[in-house]
Amino acid sequence: MIAIVSVIIGIVVGYNYYIDQVKIKGGIFGNEIKIIQDDLTALQKKYSSDVKIYQEDGATLEEFTSAAEMHFEGMEELIQRYDKLSPPEPFESSVDLFKLSAQSQLGRDRQIALWIQTGDESYNIRADELHQESFAYELAALADFKSAQSGTGP
Repeated sequence: MIAIVSVIIGIVVGYNYYIDQVKIKGGIFGNEIKIIQDDLTALQKKYSSDVKIYQEDGATLEEFTSAAEMHFEGMEELIQRYDKLSPPEPFESSVDLFKLSAQSQLGRDRQIALWIQTGDESYNIRADELHQESFAYELAALADFKSAQSGTGP
């Protein structure tokens, strides 16, 4: 009887230790993700500003195209940063979802540039679709991340 109780206590203590470690690693890893997400937000704000400046006749098409190309390069570099992360196992799926969100945002930004360059409204419609897709991935990533952080994830 004492052996069974000892095993049960050992399992409970081990499980609680595991959950605590996941929370600690999640906190550290959360800071790494936050830095990438903050950089992504800054890139997106800059691109939105470039679009607005062009639309208000504050930049030529050539200037906008040049700024857009620089933005695309920055986004591609940022997306690669997700691959360089070493997430704890419970956080791997959230990283994949954050990356998919960023890829969708880059696709959206490319569609906006094509819309501006060609005037073809279909590019703007596709940009809106990609914006919704990106938002859905981001929400799923945040939910998955919080679940892993609390220890209730897969």
